[in-house]
Amino acid sequence: MSTHLKSSVLQLVQEIENEQLLETLRDFLQFKKVNSPGKLWNELPKENQESIFLSLEEAENPANLMSREEFLPRKP
Repeated sequence: MSTHLKSSVLQLVQEIENEQLLETLRDFLQFKKVNSPGKLWNELPKENQESIFLSLEEAENPANLMSREEFLPRKP
């Protein structure tokens, strides 16, 4: 583990004065520490995993995408 990376993260944290941001950061780090990578994915049923892969595959085709204007038309 890079000592420089840890030092820079600690320095950033020490400079934060916003208590809510610090609490959010703490909660995020605790969550990441407790939950191993891929845990949530592995808990998903196979059908859900396959649906997600299919959605990602379909999103690669521009014909399946809609523009921002189509999705969020401007109000008159």
